[in-house]
Amino acid sequence: LENELKVNPNNRRAKQILGLSYFMGENYSRASELLTDVISAGTDDAGLYYTLAVSLIKQGKQEPANRVIRQMVAISGSSPQFHILLGRAYYEQGDTTNSLQELKAALALDDRTRLAHYYSGLIYLKLGRFDEAIAEYERELVLNPNDVETRFHLGFVCLASQKSERGVKLMREVIKLKPDYGEAHYELGKALLQQGDIKGAVTSLEAAAKLKPDEAYVHYQLGRAYLQAGRKTEGESHIEISRQLKEKARSQTSQQR
Repeated sequence: LENELKVNPNNRRAKQILGLSYFMGENYSRASELLTDVISAGTDDAGLYYTLAVSLIKQGKQEPANRVIRQMVAISGSSPQFHILLGRAYYEQGDTTNSLQELKAALALDDRTRLAHYYSGLIYLKLGRFDEAIAEYERELVLNPNDVETRFHLGFVCLASQKSERGVKLMREVIKLKPDYGEAHYELGKALLQQGDIKGAVTSLEAAAKLKPDEAYVHYQLGRAYLQAGRKTEGESHIEISRQLKEKARSQTSQQR
């Protein structure tokens, strides 16, 4: 796509696809550059405005992001999907109050709108209001029973709020639906370790380490599990891997500064 733009710099479709690809790859600077060009040429796709706004927010460019949000408001009118997009944009800015208001507005227009309860749950989880988060995730699952992310977050908040049996059950369900969900294997393994199921913890954390080999926290918990299983050499090895990964991350952060 980059080569295509060198040959045909005004290829709007290539810019749009490339911009969205950079966004998914977390290259927000390049994504915002390309999507700004696409939107400047004219579009009524609210999703592109949302993606551009988030790209700008991720770069700390709040005022330009707010201008894009206002443009999104002007073209979208009032619909549940629009309020969800706006709620997500506010959430990315850390504005939980306005985000919740927009999500409630979406549900006021259609109380069966998908994802409004899911994003409300994220906000309540961020605020530490676990019971409200659980209620929102449960409502989302009524509307969207096979949604893996909602089930994972419901399991996560159950574990965080000491509802461990339910949390473990939900994490197992997530893994059944999506066997390569590394974070679910990790959360399950950590919970089993806390419950004293060392064998189960080792199995889950080994799976997590294969799926998320570059995450220090996964290796640390796996190391703890090995140590509790009496596997001293392996335990110490993974704790050392965890230490090295943390040091590497600190070094990269320092270089970026």
